[in-house]
Amino acid sequence: MSKLLKVLVLLFAVALVAAACGNDDDDDGGSAAPAPEATEAPAPEEDMAEEDMAEEDMAEEDMAEEDMAEEEMADGCAAHTDDDVRGVDKENGVITIGSSQPFTGRAAVAGEGLIAGIIIAVEEVNANGGIDGCTFELVWEDDRFEIEQMVTNVRKMIEQDNVWGFVGTAGSQAIPSTYPDIEAAGTPLWGPVSPADQDIQQVYLTNPTRTEQGRICIDHFAEQGATKVAAIGQDNELGEEAFNAIDLQAPVHGMEIVAKEEVEVLSDAVAPAVLSVIDSGADAVLTALDGTQNGLVLDQFHEAGFNPLVCSDQGSAGAGGQTTVGLANPEAADGYLGALQGALPDSDMEFVQHWAGLWEAYEGPGSESLAPNFSLQTYSITRAFFELWDRLDGDYSYENFHATAEGMADDPILIPAMPVLACGPLPGGHSCASGAGISEYDADTETWTQVREFLPPAS
Repeated sequence: MSKLLKVLVLLFAVALVAAACGNDDDDDGGSAAPAPEATEAPAPEEDMAEEDMAEEDMAEEDMAEEDMAEEEMADGCAAHTDDDVRGVDKENGVITIGSSQPFTGRAAVAGEGLIAGIIIAVEEVNANGGIDGCTFELVWEDDRFEIEQMVTNVRKMIEQDNVWGFVGTAGSQAIPSTYPDIEAAGTPLWGPVSPADQDIQQVYLTNPTRTEQGRICIDHFAEQGATKVAAIGQDNELGEEAFNAIDLQAPVHGMEIVAKEEVEVLSDAVAPAVLSVIDSGADAVLTALDGTQNGLVLDQFHEAGFNPLVCSDQGSAGAGGQTTVGLANPEAADGYLGALQGALPDSDMEFVQHWAGLWEAYEGPGSESLAPNFSLQTYSITRAFFELWDRLDGDYSYENFHATAEGMADDPILIPAMPVLACGPLPGGHSCASGAGISEYDADTETWTQVREFLPPAS
């Protein structure tokens, strides 16, 4: 082999060894020329997945917190009430409602029980946590059974106390006088106790109208064999309803209407009306008077030896309590009939027994009332109001209240001590209850007994 060829072969071998040694040195971390700065290599797929999951978890956590915040807002008082509404305090979660009652004066026996029933219902709902995050504050005023005072009370509660609406207001002779103020303010009046029947947007009647109760009294007269019927009513819408009842129902039974007599509101001068009815020879009398006037009528009939059947609507009869019969002589009151808008307070139904326990423990205004029947009545009315309030779903606008209330015909409110409440739209739909019972007073035991089931008038 030539020298040149030997040199070339040697150089080639050295090159191969050097290359191999260089690779080994790199793998072992030996010195080498610095490599150019490299860009960051992409993370392995596993690391990228972990980062994505972490970001998703954080996003879900944020969304959950937002949902919780929204739920807290949705659970707050008046959550779906967009605008400011009278009597709705969103910040403090309080709804203010009002009522005017004859707490003193000639109808105090009834008024004490009436206000007590509302207070008991309000205290009960608040003790149970309220409704949809709201508790209720009741503002009430004593109207002394005087028309001007009731109007003053209603204006004061609207303008100064800023009430959302009224519940269980009583005083048939005075309630219609408050309608202009109620309409102007838009404040609903739920369950006024035995008012005149009027188609007013703000007024919802939760008891059978006095006209309907009067018709049912006449049905009962006919069942007892009466053939001649008379009526004595106040010279106002209360009396008009009694006269309407007798005009509508007496012909249904072929009864003769022999007298219609008027008595002035709040007047004790009932003798002229009594004498006219006695002279008419009526064997049954429908009255639409206050408790004091009814007591006087019963006494004067008895003193004259005149003993017809006498029946009044529940408000003026005070059926279940002593409102009227406690003012008359026992002999005169015996057998007195009263229409029933709701259950008697000694009923054994579970709802009434529940109220009775609350009444027994109650020590607030009206707790000494001798007419617990009125407490049961307004307790039932207020419970129905709270049932309707629960259906508003946090939207306490008047518009939503009317829409919800007028939809009750398809979804009635069932309060066991009351007739079924199925309000509908106007005209006519705000008379929400139909049918009444009849109760009879026994002077010996000083008790009332229901003698006719809750039925609509015969037609």
